[in-house]
Amino acid sequence: MKSIFRLLFFVIGLSLVNAQEIATTDATTPDGVGFKSKNEFYIFGDAVVIGNNILSKDDKKAFNVLQVNNDDTKMRYVDIDRDPTTFSSSQAALKLPSDFKKIVYAGLYWSATYAYEKGSRKQQKGNYVYKGSGARSKIVNQIKFSLPNQEYQDITGEVIYDGLGSPTHLINSPYVCYADVTKLLKEAEVKSGAYTVANIKATQGYLSGGSAGGWMMYVVYQSPTDNPKYISTYHGFALVNKEEPLDITFENFKSVEKGDVKTSVVVSVLEGDSDLRGDEFAIIKQRDGSFQSLSNGARFQQNFFNSSITNNSIKNRDRLPNSENTFGFDIAKLDIPNYNNTIINNSTSETTLRLKTEADRFYLYFTAFQTEIEQTYFDDIIQDNNPNASVTAYVSPEIVRAQPESDPSYNTKEKRKAYKYTKRSLNSKAFKYLKNKKSAAIAGIEGGYYVISGVFSESLRADKWTTKLIENGLDANAFINPKNNWNYIYLLRSDTAEEAFELTEELKTNYRYRDTWVLKANLD
Repeated sequence: MKSIFRLLFFVIGLSLVNAQEIATTDATTPDGVGFKSKNEFYIFGDAVVIGNNILSKDDKKAFNVLQVNNDDTKMRYVDIDRDPTTFSSSQAALKLPSDFKKIVYAGLYWSATYAYEKGSRKQQKGNYVYKGSGARSKIVNQIKFSLPNQEYQDITGEVIYDGLGSPTHLINSPYVCYADVTKLLKEAEVKSGAYTVANIKATQGYLSGGSAGGWMMYVVYQSPTDNPKYISTYHGFALVNKEEPLDITFENFKSVEKGDVKTSVVVSVLEGDSDLRGDEFAIIKQRDGSFQSLSNGARFQQNFFNSSITNNSIKNRDRLPNSENTFGFDIAKLDIPNYNNTIINNSTSETTLRLKTEADRFYLYFTAFQTEIEQTYFDDIIQDNNPNASVTAYVSPEIVRAQPESDPSYNTKEKRKAYKYTKRSLNSKAFKYLKNKKSAAIAGIEGGYYVISGVFSESLRADKWTTKLIENGLDANAFINPKNNWNYIYLLRSDTAEEAFELTEELKTNYRYRDTWVLKANLD
């Protein structure tokens, strides 16, 4: 049965979309569980992924022999911390750029095959017979997690899927769990550095099909970028076998209208063996509808999922242990090789990824997609004017533009430029767009055109910004949008679009007020 999961647009934000969940399907099937769109971001920023395996041949030493599969290896827990309270532990380093502004989101996942505590095997008449010992714990969602320079914290996650008792997964009983650790990273004094995850449960010894396990953390952060980005993540648990491919379609974006379309994906799977070939990861080519198999120096077209943790063509060795062979646990981040925009065109609003195998099966539990988007599309989103947008659209209280406040520039790789804004006239497309756009419905305020200077989720911060505007000689007022209880600070309410537009354009010539925009409310 061919599976197609569409990421549905649900909540919009200037820099962060709240992590509400819209399930494409809620049903747990014998093969897994329906995927959920976890969150979508429209942001000036980027994302990074780290992680490590928790089963290997040795508990502390790196294992670098690639021609060995977990099927034929007596697996044991990796345990690098020498802490008597942990039975498994591994580590990976997070590196954030020097110009990053803030953590926006951090999602932690762990997954493993776990049919019983330990397994053994013996050969009978040319075949292996497997035997398990030790009752499997039903609690797989409780682990320990440490941030750089911190002690362990107990984490209880959400069980996305547990194959215990499933007819399809009776032999190896895979599971996947998730925890939102955004608050922990936001509050940490040190964010870049070594992260350790401990006490992930899995089957040691031998397991039919091989035992595998590991963890990954996906982090979205704000930072100066040339163009805004669309970043979307979702999770679930899907069996990929040789019956039919698995297709995943991403929507709700519009790539840049001119120039190169820069796109990347992250995918993590369980049971992608190093020495078993035949699995592929592909993306649709917009120009002819065919699928282009993806590959790079670390992953090959006919063996994409090869028991490794990679960032483009480089194996991520900033881990402990830093094994090249991660025994059936894969994390891959790769840029799409979009030469001459042959795969993703300008102004594209949809793309499809395809996973398939002709050999061993594997399990997909996480993927993420990001691409640079058109500035005007970004503006449509943040001004709540996209006709496809949800009525629950939010505007983030914190804005990071393409240039840092202390040293503005439009391209950090070029010579620094002073901020300069060219005002648009009443004959511009921007003004015509304002006149024709759909009016937002906001209860409790008078209809008109509002010149918005800032939107805040916290009243204290809204009061501080209002006071600052007044001290600078501006007539600042505020209203609360009952849809989200956020504070909208405005400098003018006008009956005419002309007056509001001209004031906005004048304010935007000052770098301090570069994010000013016009809200059209209660006029339809």
